Formats: sequence, structure tokens, C-alpha cells
Amino acid sequence: MRIGLLRHFEVQKPIPSGWITAHELAQWREEYDRADVTLGAVELGNTQWRRCLSSDLKRACLTAAAVFAGPIQSMKELREVQTNRFRTGQLRLPFGGWRWLARLAWMTSHPSQRAAKEDFLARVRYLGDEVISRIEENTLIVSHAGMMVFLRKELLRLGFAGPKFRIPQSGKLYVFERTVDPAR
Repeated sequence: MRIGLLRHFEVQKPIPSGWITAHELAQWREEYDRADVTLGAVELGNTQWRRCLSSDLKRACLTAAAVFAGPIQSMKELREVQTNRFRTGQLRLPFGGWRWLARLAWMTSHPSQRAAKEDFLARVRYLGDEVISRIEENTLIVSHAGMMVFLRKELLRLGFAGPKFRIPQSGKLYVFERTVDPAR
């Protein structure tokens, strides 16, 4: 049995340039979540994908519909990491600065991000224990970069083998195959 992880296509919403506030960053994120994607071709290999699970965010749904012909099950659990808004008033940072700050707050379990982190990790555990572990047919999962990094770890824990990646590429399929029976 195989699981294919696919990151959504490129989003048609550029990263903000210049110095922005936390409020402007949150506004950009909302627009990013509603933006269209640039459709492309995906090499699905010779695997017969029987099922497709997708994040319920627009960019993942559009990607899933473009690459999978059958019914698609949308799941909010497959959404990307959502960080809480920083309460920094009018502090301005470049986009990369906000990204760095969010990662640092996440890695240190800063109180501003603790609930968001706990929610995300609970979703990953649910996906591993309740969804992926019960899949018995080749399944394509369309999601987001951060989620895919953690899903990869769950797949390895469940006895799958597959490629390593640091930040998955948009529109590229990563195939994992079960090598160990998890019941043993």
C-alpha cells in the first residue's frame, strides 16, 4: 500500500515586500488562503491512486481536483500550521523576519503560540492514528508544506518508507510505501 503526499500548486499571491505589521501579515495570510493557484502537471507515476484526501483550503482543493479524477475527501485536519497573531502593535518587520519570529516562537513553545502548536500536533496524531493507519488502498494526500513535514514523520512511525525532504516542492509527489506491518 502506498501513500502519496502532494503539496498544493503555487499560490497566485506574492509574498509581501517591505516592512509590515503583524496585522498586515494576518491580512495577507487571509488573502493567501483565498487565492487561486497556478495549475501545473504532476507526475503521478504508475501507481493507481484509489482515494484522495485533501486539506479543505482552496489551494489544496484546486490542486486535488486538477490531479485526481475521483471523489475527494476534504479534511480541515490537513490544514497548514496556523500561528496566532503576534501582539506587537505597530512593530514592522520584513516578511522573512515574521517567519523567523513565528518559527522561534513555535520551537520554544512560546505562550503566544502554545495553543496553536498543541492543536496542530493533535491533528497530526489524529491523522496518523485514525486516518492513515486505517487506509488499505493507495491514497493521495494533498496538503501543505508544514503539514507534509509532520505527516512524513507519522508515516515513518507507522512503518512506511519514503523520500526525505526539508521543504516539499509545490506540485511534486512524494510516495511512501508500507514496509512494516504496524500490527506487529
